Amino acid sequence: MGKQRLDPRDDMFFTRTMAELLEEQGHMEDALMIYKILSDSDPSDAALKEKIAGLKDLAGRRRASVHKRRG
Repeated sequence: MGKQRLDPRDDMFFTRTMAELLEEQGHMEDALMIYKILSDSDPSDAALKEKIAGLKDLAGRRRASVHKRRG
């Protein structure tokens, strides 16, 4: 059974709490998607921008780590 991804059209579930829960469970891509959607709807929310930047930074470090182990 494959991993089910969140669908951006399911916006009734896109809350900060859901994003935080997904982040805690290690579903960083899904959490990032929700944070981005929330940020688009409230561009003045600096905390959302910080979350997005933090998750992007974490993803970049993980990619670099995987690349380093393979290389």
